[in-house]
Amino acid sequence: MTFLNTRKEAIRYYFDFLWAMTEKEIKARYKRAIFGFLWVILNPVLQMIIIGAIFSFFIKIPNYFLFLFSGLLPWQFFSLSLSKTTPSIVNERSLLQKAKFPIEAIPISIILANFLHLAVSFMIFLFILFLVVGPSIVSLFLATLALIWLLVLTIGLSLLTASLNVKYRDINFFVQTLLILWFYTTPVLYNLALVPQSLSLLFTLNPLTSIFEMLHYSLLNQGVIQPRIVAMNAMLTLVVVLMGILVFKRQKKDFIDWL
Repeated sequence: MTFLNTRKEAIRYYFDFLWAMTEKEIKARYKRAIFGFLWVILNPVLQMIIIGAIFSFFIKIPNYFLFLFSGLLPWQFFSLSLSKTTPSIVNERSLLQKAKFPIEAIPISIILANFLHLAVSFMIFLFILFLVVGPSIVSLFLATLALIWLLVLTIGLSLLTASLNVKYRDINFFVQTLLILWFYTTPVLYNLALVPQSLSLLFTLNPLTSIFEMLHYSLLNQGVIQPRIVAMNAMLTLVVVLMGILVFKRQKKDFIDWL
C-alpha cells in the first residue's frame, strides 16, 4: 500500500509539474502583448488571406479558403512546436543546473501550450464551419483522432530533436530548414487528389500526409484517404515516437555535461 501511495504521489507530482510548466509557457508568451490570445487565430487568418488570394487562381478546390485554414491551423501548431522545442533544453540550461526535475517536461509543456491554442482556434473555426458546411459527429470524431495523432507525432519528434540538439547544435538549424521544405511536401495548400502518381512515394514517407488529409476529408469532404498511405504513415509515426523516447532517455543523463 505504501508503494502504491508513493507511486501515486510521484505521478501526481509529475503532472502537477508539467501543468505548471505549461501554464508558465502560456503566460510568458503573451506577456505585454496587446492582442494576447488573439494572435492564435490572427496569424493563420492572415496567412490564409495572403496564400489563398494567390493559390486560389491555380488550385481549384471548393471552399478553398476554409480548406486552407483547416490545414494552416495544425501546421502552425506543428511547425511552431518543433521550432521552439528543438532548442528548448539548451535555452533552459540554467534551470537544469539548479534543480532536478523531469527534463522532458520542458519540450512537452511547450507542445501542450501550443495544443491548447490549437484547440481554442479549432473551436472558433468549427463555429464558422457549422454555418457553411455543417460537419457530422462522425466527421468531428475523425478530426479529433487526426489532432491527437498530430500531438503524439509532435511530442515524439520534439523529444528526438531536443535531445540531439543538446550535443549537436546544428540540429536546430537543420530543423528550421526542414520545416520550410516540409510545408510544401505536406497537403496543406492542396490535397492528394492533385498530386501526380510519380510523387506518391514522397507523401507515403511523410507521416503528416494522412493527418492533414483526414482533417480535410472530415471537415470539408475534400482530400483522399488511402489505407496504404495511412498504414505507412502510422507505422512511421510509431517509429519516430519510439525513437524519440529512447534517444531522450539514453541521452538525458549527459545533458548537463554537454551544456
